[in-house]
Amino acid sequence: MKGLIKAGFACFIFLGHLVHGQSIYSFQGLGTLAHQGMPNNVGMGELGIAAPTPWHVNTQNPANLVYNTFSSFQVGLQGDNRTFTGDNVSGSDFDGGLRYLAYAFPIKPGKWSSSFGILPFSTVSYNTFTEGTVDGTDIFQFINDKGEGGLTNFYWAHGFGVTDKLKLGVRFNFTFGSIDKESQISIGGSDVFSNTVVFLNQTSYADVNLSLGAAYQYDLSERSHLLFGLTYSNGNDLDGKNIQELRRITGTGGTIESTEISNTTETFDLPKTIGFGVSYQKVDKYLVGIEIESQAWSNSSTSEQEFNNQTKIALGGRWVPDHDNVNSYFKRATYRLGFSYTEIPYIVNNQTINDFGINFGASLPVTGFSSIDLAARIGQLGTTSNGLIKESYYQIVIGATINDRWFIKRKYD
Repeated sequence: MKGLIKAGFACFIFLGHLVHGQSIYSFQGLGTLAHQGMPNNVGMGELGIAAPTPWHVNTQNPANLVYNTFSSFQVGLQGDNRTFTGDNVSGSDFDGGLRYLAYAFPIKPGKWSSSFGILPFSTVSYNTFTEGTVDGTDIFQFINDKGEGGLTNFYWAHGFGVTDKLKLGVRFNFTFGSIDKESQISIGGSDVFSNTVVFLNQTSYADVNLSLGAAYQYDLSERSHLLFGLTYSNGNDLDGKNIQELRRITGTGGTIESTEISNTTETFDLPKTIGFGVSYQKVDKYLVGIEIESQAWSNSSTSEQEFNNQTKIALGGRWVPDHDNVNSYFKRATYRLGFSYTEIPYIVNNQTINDFGINFGASLPVTGFSSIDLAARIGQLGTTSNGLIKESYYQIVIGATINDRWFIKRKYD
């Protein structure tokens, strides 16, 4: 167990930031925003605000951590494959790596549980090419825009059982990382000496923010419940440092001269976020729910970039055929299905961008209460209208969950 935890942290340190997937639209703002959940949430259309479980770490609503009466450790990888289509545009890309690392444990079972871990907050990963001639001349021009990096959340969360029905939670996030953008422009011709100029823009962020959660259970019967969840984040200023540099390079990439244009502090206004969900649960059988989350990104708009409020709707559930069946392995497994629709905050060519996905997954039981967790998402981001690019993608998440009763003093040797 110790070796697995050390290996997970070593992977995180080596990778520098957690993977989410390449997207043309990640050149906007802080990049492509990542879902803050685990494979069990992804498989249900990214439900988690009102979908508690004692077998997995809940990273979407800290109040639901109270349900973790076992010590739980989760680690997982993600692969993301995308196909890009548009006017005279086509291409594909695959990206993959560490997706999440989380640990939850009860301090006072049923009353107070805590969790910490690392999750991707955003990812910047794009590379576009444009070539042609300058209007009215025979001078060619080649433009290569690319960006990489992103932000990561290291979180520390607590869930408290106020009563048997009401739970409250708090989550502290240390959001950090850097976003590197580069624009390379080359021009030349029969009567023009070839020149290449590179504009570099690097922004590094590091700041702390806070989110709150609440959960309530209404009993319809001994084993049937209505579950409600609420999350809220007030948003805050994400402080960073921006460096801009201009370079003139040779055809082989060597630097002829370099000039630092600016070196300044920068602040990005994170949006206020509110989420609400409701689920119906039949204990050890199934759960179905719906959740809505809204982020006030329009308040983060600047004179250089306009943002749209983000709205997300998720619908999904999970099902266990026969929780106590000792003869059939697959009847003891948990199966999931869900859908989600998101209007992302970035505006391109005066048009909003939407993301729709169909999700499914499963948790396959292993020794004790542990499991191998699988989830997949098939989706579409953007559109080919108005000169935009449509991304058709599929994502696969593979993870492991280890549940055990740790930190309990032995009574017998």
